[in-house]
Amino acid sequence: MRLKRAWRNNMKIARIKFLKTYNVLIAGLLAVLGFASACDSKDEYGTPSAKFIIKGNVKSIENNQPIENISVIIQGDTSYTDADGAYQVVDKWGFPDDQTYNIKFQDIDGELNGSYKELDTIVEFKNPKFTGGDGDWYSGETSKDFDVKLTPENESQ
Repeated sequence: MRLKRAWRNNMKIARIKFLKTYNVLIAGLLAVLGFASACDSKDEYGTPSAKFIIKGNVKSIENNQPIENISVIIQGDTSYTDADGAYQVVDKWGFPDDQTYNIKFQDIDGELNGSYKELDTIVEFKNPKFTGGDGDWYSGETSKDFDVKLTPENESQ
C-alpha cells in the first residue's frame, strides 16, 4: 500500500514537472513567434489623406487687371490675393479621391481698389493624380489652376 502511494506521489510529481516544463517551452515558443511576427509588420492607425491645392489669379472682368485683397475661402482655409491677383488655398486633409470644393471670392477692402461683386463657385478634382505620397496613409498632393474674373459692383450682369 505504501509502495503504491509512493508510486502515485512520484507520478504526480513527474506529471507536474512535465507540465511545467511543457508550459515554459510553449510560452517561450509563442513569445518568440509573437515577437518575430510583430517585428515584420507595422501597425497603422489613421485615415487616408491628401493635400488639395487650388491656385490662380483674380482679375477684373472690366479691364483684365489683377485685383488685390480679394478674400478666397474654401472649407478649412482662407487666402487673400496679392498685388498680382494671385492666390492659393489648401485643403491639407482631403480624402484622396474625387473632391468638390465650394470656393468664395469676396472683396474685403471696399473702394480701395474698386468694389467687386462676391462670387461663389465650385472647383472639382476628378481622377486626381497625387505626387509626393509616403506609401502609407498620405497619398501626396495635387493642384488645380483656377482663374476668375470679378464683376465690379456698379456693373449689372
